[in-house]
Amino acid sequence: MTSRQKIILVSVLVVVAVILVALGGYFISVYSSSSGERTSNGFTYEIDGKTVTIISYSGSDMTITVPAKIGGRRVAKIAKGAFSSSTATSLVFDDAIAELTLAEECFKGQTTLTYVQLPSALKEIPASAFEDCTKLEHIVIPDGVTSIGDNAFEGCTSLSYTGNDSNNKVITLPSQLTYLGEEAFKDCSKINSVVFGSKLQKISDSAFENCKLLAKINFGSESAVANIAEKAFYKTAVNGFTLPDSLNTIGDYAFAGITNSSFSKVEIPVNVTQIDSYAFSGCTYLKTVTFAEGSQLKILEEGVFKDCTRLTSVSLPDTLTSIPALAFNGCSNLVEFTIGANVETIGEGAFGGIANGSTNTIKFTVAEGNDNFVVVKLDDYYEFNSEHTQTTPLSHYLLMTADKSELLAYIGRFDSTDCVNDQTSSTANSFNFLLSADISSKLKKIGAYAFSGLKADKLCLPNVSEIGKGFISSSSVKNVYFEGGDCTLDEDVFEGVSTLRVLGFRQGTIKDFIDALNDSGNNNITFEDNYIWPD
Repeated sequence: MTSRQKIILVSVLVVVAVILVALGGYFISVYSSSSGERTSNGFTYEIDGKTVTIISYSGSDMTITVPAKIGGRRVAKIAKGAFSSSTATSLVFDDAIAELTLAEECFKGQTTLTYVQLPSALKEIPASAFEDCTKLEHIVIPDGVTSIGDNAFEGCTSLSYTGNDSNNKVITLPSQLTYLGEEAFKDCSKINSVVFGSKLQKISDSAFENCKLLAKINFGSESAVANIAEKAFYKTAVNGFTLPDSLNTIGDYAFAGITNSSFSKVEIPVNVTQIDSYAFSGCTYLKTVTFAEGSQLKILEEGVFKDCTRLTSVSLPDTLTSIPALAFNGCSNLVEFTIGANVETIGEGAFGGIANGSTNTIKFTVAEGNDNFVVVKLDDYYEFNSEHTQTTPLSHYLLMTADKSELLAYIGRFDSTDCVNDQTSSTANSFNFLLSADISSKLKKIGAYAFSGLKADKLCLPNVSEIGKGFISSSSVKNVYFEGGDCTLDEDVFEGVSTLRVLGFRQGTIKDFIDALNDSGNNNITFEDNYIWPD
């Protein structure tokens, strides 16, 4: 082989070697880009084609800035627990991020974070994303977010605002938001004010439950909210607000347990067709409830205004045909009410314990044209003045079925501590108004909670055939006297009774009463047969 041939051969071999090295590097590069983990500036990430997923952070920065790109590839996803080892207080996403997905529970339990700024490209905050981030005070949520998942911010007990004005701390939900998840902000005890966007149609179950400082809610004039679901604002502190005209249904316990003294009135919009069980129960400062003219309300569920102790007046729309069980039970100041012309049924205990705490004149009526119910005026009783020298006549009533066979509720504030049955009586401890001929001859049933809250020592009942659940619950009645003992008892007839001491029977058997008392745990009762009927 000549020298020239040797030179040519060496040159060829060098070229081949260079090509092989280049190809090897290419294949190594391709392999590395298709799998495995890498680290850059404290971020550990996985590569997926042209994008990366951040899976952990090992840096020590107190403010973490998530870049738009790592290693020339777009940051596209944050994995669950990616920053769980960090003690950073602030987390900022580069706003140049083109598209981003957060894994469910991605920041859950991150207890050092106080501030988060999400990128404008984000569309969804997933379930439990920031759950139990107990020190998170401020988060910037982009306006383009369309979904906030279930429990997304539950337990963020320091969270108070989403905007950039620290002097006006408001949770402003994105204008594009269409889904607000169940328990999304539950137990966020520092939230004071919430503004809803125009595209949101449902406030889900327990969305703001137990946000104890939440006083202001603003739906806006363009609101599309049609459903406020179960416990949405349960045990918050909301005060005066305007429900949107778009609203159709109010769920179970939606506004229950609100004890803010400023929450004194509510107007139900015209398009609301259904209010579910206990929706406003326990709102102890609620005084008036009104329904918009032309109200389409069709359904009220059980206990809807139960224990609204300051409620004085309600005017239900004529569209209602039924007043449910316990609807106004325990509304001790409810003195102004009309049973509508179209009401066909009244549920058990709907008006138990009403008007027994008020000093106002009672205006309880049945609308003309309603042949199902009647309000019966009892004989007046009398109240001592401060000198106990004069008396003032006071009126009280019974709500009964039209044939007077069933007593649904006693309506009044008879109180044996400062009243007498008539001007010549020396005592008023016996409530015996039911013994008038017109009532006792027709009355067959004492309904559920009929004498709930009655402030009398002794209650005298005519001979009836049935007594309902809790008929003297939460009352001060210690002695009950029956003309006869042969009647059917509800299994919970003595529910809510702790003061009863004596049961007297003019005739009949007492066995059923003994059994009922034993079942309710009242075992210290004295029974009297052939007793002297109290005055």
